[in-house]
Amino acid sequence: MSSRNPLLVAALLLATAAPAAPRNELSAGVATLLQLGTFRTSPNILLVELKGLRTAAGEGPWSAVQFGGGLRVGWPAAPGHLPLEAFLQAQLGAKLGVWRPAAGFELGLTGLNQRFYSLVYPDNRLEGYEDATLGPAYGAFTLSPMRFQLGRVQWSALQLNLGTGLGPRDASVRVQVGLLSLGGWL
Repeated sequence: MSSRNPLLVAALLLATAAPAAPRNELSAGVATLLQLGTFRTSPNILLVELKGLRTAAGEGPWSAVQFGGGLRVGWPAAPGHLPLEAFLQAQLGAKLGVWRPAAGFELGLTGLNQRFYSLVYPDNRLEGYEDATLGPAYGAFTLSPMRFQLGRVQWSALQLNLGTGLGPRDASVRVQVGLLSLGGWL
């Protein structure tokens, strides 16, 4: 038996005993949401978000895929509306040093559909029709170009979500800007 074999076995055992990279990310953040309808816009809604994501694999090409979901609560809340959103998210990310840009899709249910009364069209009879087209389901494209990771701590700023309602007659556009998000890998 060669003297190199025990060293090779020891090296392999050490490599397999090394802790795996964490795959679960938990973050909290603050964002702002604006919804644009045919005749009216929503108020500027301040959102507080709690999100959890899981990496599909520890290494290899699937390590760039994350999926998960979360909850958002928003202010101001219109009377009769539950100021809460629940969402599912899938994203594809890159690892370039400490920079971790990501892009993906989001599907959710929202209770934040509200519009201002129109001063431009004070006798607008279409506002009721516009309100009837606002469904709770939405879809959005997500982009996080300012996302960074230092050790197990991750932060991002200026995230952008562009989406629309998923109802058959929905004619709204939602623009959400993530101001700041802090999280960690578990």
